[in-house]
Amino acid sequence: MEGSGQAIDLDSAGRGPLVAGIEGRLVRSDSRHWVARVHGIHADERWWWIQVAPADDDSSSVVVRCSHHAKPDHINAVLCTWQPSQTLSLRVMSVMA
Repeated sequence: MEGSGQAIDLDSAGRGPLVAGIEGRLVRSDSRHWVARVHGIHADERWWWIQVAPADDDSSSVVVRCSHHAKPDHINAVLCTWQPSQTLSLRVMSVMA
């Protein structure tokens, strides 16, 4: 991918399986279990930027920055360490970075 980055069609080749592997997945953390909902995905020449939130709380989300080689299991492992909250701060978590 070239340029400064672009919004990605969630159904395009290579991204559909990644999003499908995150969307609707149960994320188990120490304090809470939640179902992941993908709000968007963006790509640049080095990273995927995926915004994820609990399906039952759109006010709490995180952006996951991951390698183009990351798999849903890698992303889920990082999401398990995130504690959803309703604070307004934006958090970016790295996967395979």
